Parts: sequence; C-alpha cells; structure tokens
Amino acid sequence: MLRFINLSVYIIFGTLVSNAQSIGFSSEMVIGNRSTTYQHFIEYSINEKWFINNVSLFDTEHVNDKNNIIFIRNMLSYKLNKHFKANAAFGIKNPGAFATLNSQYQYNSTNFKLSYTIGSTYQNGFTLEQTLSMNYTPNLTQKTKAYINLFAVVNTDLKQLDRGIQQLRVGIKKQQLIMGGAFNLDQFTKTEKTLKNFGIFAKYNF
Repeated sequence: MLRFINLSVYIIFGTLVSNAQSIGFSSEMVIGNRSTTYQHFIEYSINEKWFINNVSLFDTEHVNDKNNIIFIRNMLSYKLNKHFKANAAFGIKNPGAFATLNSQYQYNSTNFKLSYTIGSTYQNGFTLEQTLSMNYTPNLTQKTKAYINLFAVVNTDLKQLDRGIQQLRVGIKKQQLIMGGAFNLDQFTKTEKTLKNFGIFAKYNF
C-alpha cells in the first residue's frame, strides 16, 4: 500500500513539474568510495500558505546491497509566518514506514540559508527528531559562487541515538549547476553501525 501511495505522489509531482510555475526541483548524484547516491527535492506551492514536497534518496553500494539506504518522505507544510512552518509527513526509510509531525524555522538571505526542524517521528516507537540544514554561497566571481552545504539529522529516544545522518558538500556553483566534493555519514542501530561515503557530487537546480 505504501509503495502505491508513493508511486501516486510521484505521478502527481510529475504532472505538477510539467504544468506548474510555482514549483522547485533539484537533483543530486554522488559517486563515492562505498556507494552511488541519488537524491532529489521537489516542492510545489499550492498557495502562499500551503506547500507539498517530496524528498527521495537512494544509496546503492558498489559491492553488494546489504547496506543500501532508502529514504522517501512526502510532506504537507503550512506557513505560519515569515520564518516558521508546521509540517506533517509520511514515508519510508530503513527499516520501514514512518510518520512525522514537526515545526520548522527558516532564515534566508542572499548568500545564506538556515533551517532547523524539531518534532516527533514514529517508526517502531516514538523518537525526537531534529534536522539542521545550512547553505552558504559566497560570491567568487560575477558568474560563480562557492558552495558549502551542511545537513544533519538526529533521531533519539532521549536516552541514546537511534538514527543519525550527516552530509557535507563543498564545491562551486555556476548558475543552476553545482559540483564538488561530498562526504556522508549514516548511523544506525544506536550507533552500533556507521556507514561512510566520500567522493564527488553534481547537483542541478531546475
């Protein structure tokens, strides 16, 4: 059933991409020492207050598939004011389906973006989930910018870490294309298992 729901969301977003103007789409590919990762972000503005978005990530090991990572999240957001949103989401990630309710703070300037989210996620029990995203793009020339992006997620039951993600991107941005170095860390099973992947990335903002 969950696969059917996610497939339906992809079809809906595909229709929106081809017909709507108020949509943002970015896709990224990372080729690393352990795996190849594809991820994308799609957001559609229903109006000035309501938004829907989809984040999908597929991480496939080069040698075998025992450590493959999947993350698909479909989210509905309501804009409370200039800086705050309330979000409700559902999706699938290792090891199964999940649902989330959270609040989000956003700050945007010309070359700097900050987002902090905190809320509760249910996946085989409730956890406190916090997400931090920082993006800095200082000008290098008239046509190019430096690109530094940090993304981190922490899931905890308030006693120990249940799931962790850290992603760092450093590179060069020229118009919609971004390329550079990538570093990923993924912690599972209360940090008993950590996966590392570092290499190069290419990202395009449509």
